[in-house]
Amino acid sequence: MNYQIGPWQFISNRCVITSNHLERELDPLLVKLLLHFIDKPQQIVSRQELIESVWQQSFVDDNAINRAISELRKQLAHPIEKAPLLKTHYRKGYSLTVIPERLTQANVSKEPANILPDSPGISAKNEEIATATISQPVQRTNSKKFLIYSLFAIICLCFLVWFGLFFINAPSSEKIKQITVNKVASTWNIGSEVHPEMSSDKQYLAYTNVEPENDVMHAFVKRLSDQREVEITYPGFQVSILSWQLNQHSVLLQATNLKQQKCEMVLVDLSQFPVIGEATLIKKCDLRYTGYAQVDESGEHIYYTEYKNEHEGSGLYKYDLELKKEFIVIPPPGIMYGVIMPRLSHSGSKIAYVLSQKGKPFSVFSYNFETHETKRLFKAKKSIISFAFDWLADDKGVIVFEGSELSTIVFDENNIIKRTRTVTPAISPYYIAVHSDNSLFYSENMTQAYSLIKATDPFGYNPEYEALYKSDKDEYNIAEIINKEGAAHVFVSERSGSSQLWLSQNGLTKQLSFFNYDDGSSTFILGGLRASPNKQRMIFMKNKGFSLYDVNAQKFYPFEEFNKHKIVSYIWSKNNDSIIYVKRLGSKNILAEFNLVTRDTRVIEGIKANKLISDSKGNGYVTNDNQLIRLSDRQSWELPKNAKKSVAYGVSKDYFYYSDSISRVARLNLHDQTIQDIHVGFRPIGFEVSSDNEILFTGAKYKDMQIIQISWDE
Repeated sequence: MNYQIGPWQFISNRCVITSNHLERELDPLLVKLLLHFIDKPQQIVSRQELIESVWQQSFVDDNAINRAISELRKQLAHPIEKAPLLKTHYRKGYSLTVIPERLTQANVSKEPANILPDSPGISAKNEEIATATISQPVQRTNSKKFLIYSLFAIICLCFLVWFGLFFINAPSSEKIKQITVNKVASTWNIGSEVHPEMSSDKQYLAYTNVEPENDVMHAFVKRLSDQREVEITYPGFQVSILSWQLNQHSVLLQATNLKQQKCEMVLVDLSQFPVIGEATLIKKCDLRYTGYAQVDESGEHIYYTEYKNEHEGSGLYKYDLELKKEFIVIPPPGIMYGVIMPRLSHSGSKIAYVLSQKGKPFSVFSYNFETHETKRLFKAKKSIISFAFDWLADDKGVIVFEGSELSTIVFDENNIIKRTRTVTPAISPYYIAVHSDNSLFYSENMTQAYSLIKATDPFGYNPEYEALYKSDKDEYNIAEIINKEGAAHVFVSERSGSSQLWLSQNGLTKQLSFFNYDDGSSTFILGGLRASPNKQRMIFMKNKGFSLYDVNAQKFYPFEEFNKHKIVSYIWSKNNDSIIYVKRLGSKNILAEFNLVTRDTRVIEGIKANKLISDSKGNGYVTNDNQLIRLSDRQSWELPKNAKKSVAYGVSKDYFYYSDSISRVARLNLHDQTIQDIHVGFRPIGFEVSSDNEILFTGAKYKDMQIIQISWDE
């Protein structure tokens, strides 16, 4: 195939691009790369798509892609064309800026390679080249043809050799089949029904129901043969499903009392279903840091994940119920979030779990108790967190969902065979419970709805809570700015169909940003809004990168300096001209300041920092494992015990605020060290504190949803 690409003619069978007197030969990789862009003219092509379609591998080093794109752009550069034919779209991908025209053989340029300097299309810059070319002796026509044909044959032979070697050594690309599933609602209680769990013999389905208004949790068990259902209660606590005891008819519950900050794991006997038997306290738990858990068949051990240190991530532990002693199975990996969602295989000889690293694709691993061998069973393609995996019967493999892609990983002696299918109609499970090889129950992703809430005098006698800027879509993160018309709020909302910044001022709300997202996603793309102390600028995260917003100019600018680092936390300096930030370097946190005027970076020594917060006046503070430290004078305060495990912080002149992101908000008086603690009717995911101690919350509540059963034929 031959194409006209801007000023170039691309002759694919010769692997060359030509334009008048110019001719450039492309190596085989650049030919494949160019052909891919030709197939998608003026469309943004992501790096991941290039990896899968051009390199045809699951992973390619970033430097290799950068070199190939840079070389192709260099080859396509033309003396008379100033605009690049290959454009980079920041953090999105690349596009061919012109629409190629397919040429027939008759359309291919027949002009001789030697053109006079005054021929149309040759700039003065190239006169020397043209003059030198025309001064060479003229070859006989037959000799010239022979040379061209010989060169053409050599190029084609080289290409064929490379082509054969590449495809012999390249890993085979997985063919993804599409399957149509039947969907049937399986639960009918009012509220959000989540986290389905199947008993080992597949007779019973357990799940959690959350009341949508007050987030109170209930546990239900249904017998599938006759659809009879019972609710399990535990006096003084609300309960949620954790798992079934392996190969037993007993269900493990997490019982919590949020007001009293109590958490217990309780095993309830259902062997005489529908009669609910005895409830046995297994162990105490930390409702903020204890995850999924399961009791083994003998009832001697319980396996669970837990955060011992926030920055080390979650590890997998075994607790001996008789000895009351804890053992490490999989140590904390040193990454957030770490090991989550452990599931015992049906024989009890293995345990599978999700390893999740913040901002990166998750993986599913199995651990063999007998051989102590760890195997990776599945690696996701996208940077999402999912608990949607479960064992197949007889330990023969696992099923994993990533978005609408269902992967079955089967163990065949020492081999692992993976088969992936795309499910239609599209679904996005967060939890699954396998019923058979071609049937499972699931609860949908995005179980919570987010909204902005203003709390006035929350620690007083008459606290008031007001929903702000409410719509039927998620809203989260909020910052105050000051423009020509006065004070205003900027927040993130999905009301227009994707995550965008919105401005609310003087009773009017309007869309501030119109960002495009090439991956089709719309949730939690924006976040981390931080306004400068003078309210004239704002920094925020966009698509894993950072951007600045100038309030007066009403313009957005990329903040590329931060994209080079793993930024943990950031605030503005009090002088409004620099950003103070914590970056992760290996296993250490580095505290530094970046000056926006000079573009210089200064490392701040002598302070151990995990997170940064600032008050409404721009005074900066850091928290670490034990202390709150004010940056201006390095005065420090000992953190209360509960604050050390908190994930949301705020500060004002007189108080340090912290939250468990479940239901509690507390504040430490920085003068007399007293603590006040309150319970709120939503999950406080994050908040901003004003100078008069008014709090702007991002709150979360569960959505109304059902457990769905799907089945398919293959």
